[in-house]
Amino acid sequence: MSPSPAAAVSSDRLLARLEAGMAAGPVPDPALPDWLWQVSAVLYDGQDGAGARDWALRLHGALTRLAGPVPFAVVHDWHARTVAPMLAEASVRRDRPAGPQEAVRELHLRALAGERVTAAEWEAVLEPALRVAYRLAYAYADAFADAYAGAHAYAVANDYGAERAAEFAGSYAESNTGANAASFAEGNALAHAGTTAAAWAAADARAYAETFPFAQVHVCALAWAGREHPATGDEDGERREREARLRAAHRRLADGLVDALARAAF
Repeated sequence: MSPSPAAAVSSDRLLARLEAGMAAGPVPDPALPDWLWQVSAVLYDGQDGAGARDWALRLHGALTRLAGPVPFAVVHDWHARTVAPMLAEASVRRDRPAGPQEAVRELHLRALAGERVTAAEWEAVLEPALRVAYRLAYAYADAFADAYAGAHAYAVANDYGAERAAEFAGSYAESNTGANAASFAEGNALAHAGTTAAAWAAADARAYAETFPFAQVHVCALAWAGREHPATGDEDGERREREARLRAAHRRLADGLVDALARAAF
């Protein structure tokens, strides 16, 4: 008897592929569809070494239990129980509306229960939800600091005087960064809402992989980790804190994915 598709992917091989990362390309095996390979590679890379290896073994165990292709219901389960709640938490914490994320979660729960959700329904809730998510993920504080520094240097070079230079730099940085953040969020929401809606409505794993789900993992992790924190003057400490928050976000997303696989029906 030939081994099942999941059993054919040994834990050592899976670990080696995850350590190689996205550059290794997709795993050509039905037990690990391309969308799952994309998000797994990103989630593995986002955790610390020991934790990542332990998670890879749990991932392999969940795939082996399925003993066959991964059902698309795993996508709905993961988003309903992990991704959407994390984005809702990030929204509330950062004074953004959580409603769009809750609306997406409700549709995932409906799909998970076996209801048919149309592409139009998906797109109607995805676009505003993605707009908020991308805005939360935008590196606003860093972009503001860069814009301020450039504008301030210009003002000083043109003899604005200390007070006027600071006022000019602050005004410029606020308007410039705000416009860029809004454009970033709007453009990405429009670009991804329609294609993702179509893939989810059709429960099409290949179409979903073509929406670049690994990028959505980055967005969720950055949004949840938060990037707008008060400066302390300790750059190394701030960097370590940001890295710790991002690792925690990736770990929660990774655990949620394995949990969804563990709940999946054979």
